[in-house]
Amino acid sequence: MVGYLSKNTRFAVVTLLGLMGLFYSGYWINTHFEKHCETVEIGFQGAAADNPLLAAQQLLERMGSVVITTTSVTQLKQLDSQDTLILWGTDGLFDATQTQQLLNWVEAGGHLIIASNTIFNGLENSSNPLLQQLKIYRLEDNLEYLPQDQIIPVTPLTWENKAIQVAFDPHYRLEYIDDPAIEILDDYGTHFLFYYYGTGMISLLSDIQFIHNQVIGQYDHAQFLWSLVHFERPARQIWLLLLPNLSKITKTTNDIPSLGQLVWLKWWTVVISASILLLFWLWHIMLRFGPLLPDPTGTRRRLLEHIEASGHFLWRYRQTEFLLHGARQSVLNKLASVHPDWIRLSPSELSQYLASLGQLSAEEIEEALYNIQPQTEVAFTQTIRILTQISKML
Repeated sequence: MVGYLSKNTRFAVVTLLGLMGLFYSGYWINTHFEKHCETVEIGFQGAAADNPLLAAQQLLERMGSVVITTTSVTQLKQLDSQDTLILWGTDGLFDATQTQQLLNWVEAGGHLIIASNTIFNGLENSSNPLLQQLKIYRLEDNLEYLPQDQIIPVTPLTWENKAIQVAFDPHYRLEYIDDPAIEILDDYGTHFLFYYYGTGMISLLSDIQFIHNQVIGQYDHAQFLWSLVHFERPARQIWLLLLPNLSKITKTTNDIPSLGQLVWLKWWTVVISASILLLFWLWHIMLRFGPLLPDPTGTRRRLLEHIEASGHFLWRYRQTEFLLHGARQSVLNKLASVHPDWIRLSPSELSQYLASLGQLSAEEIEEALYNIQPQTEVAFTQTIRILTQISKML
């Protein structure tokens, strides 16, 4: 007959079986699996994910330019006549008044570089007053879609009497009514227009994807950007105005944000506030568990508390005459019952008679009964004290 194992023996057996199980599991995993490395494209992270022109900004800064990236239209009030401003994807941000202010800045010497997202479909460029005023139309051709890094320049372009290669998106082209000073085009159409406007300059691009983070290092993209922002004169400062989080809601410039994306983009504070209010409202109307707390029993107040509260109320609303009239009338009523013949006396004579009854002077009694209109709490309290003393003397 086998006896029972001791506690220490059972612990040793369980530990040994556990170690054997771990060893076998490790051996099985090692013989059935092997390490394999695979590269996964996760896209840009951090600031590069929020700003598709971050590489362009850093390029200009390393070349010695002062670059300011902003998402605020109001900050553009700081523009100098020697600055260069790049607008990309900002359709709908400028109204007619702001557009005219922008053109006034250009006329004073500024250089405006603009790449619109507006597609002209036979109607006016209502979402971009600037293009509407310049009579520039951005058209889209139905071509097979290609990612930006797979677009190959068709023919060399001429810029500053030099041949350059810039991979403009072939889906988009520009058309105009007023002849430009400079025009760059290829087999797919016009991609760049340059105008002199007053003492300033306006450059229009069919798209600006060629200076995005992933492709600015290809072909002559960086060289073209540098020479464009400093065209004919070095820029004192270069401004980049971008829609916030534009790269997160559009993969390419031809994507149109959905209504929900536009609402979140322009009114995200309203959405968050409404969501919080909705949560509070749902919490308020939810069924509660357990019995309701009993209503607190009402406490009976003393009559003196009501009188005191009434007095404070009248004093707060400057009804001292009403309070003082009641106190004086109480003294006079008592005087009429004690000394009825004194009521017919004049104020000065009555004050003399009352002064003979106690420690108060005739002047104090006359002031308290007839004349004084206290304006401070101290004066009012002193008057009531004198009236109380008069009442006690009777």
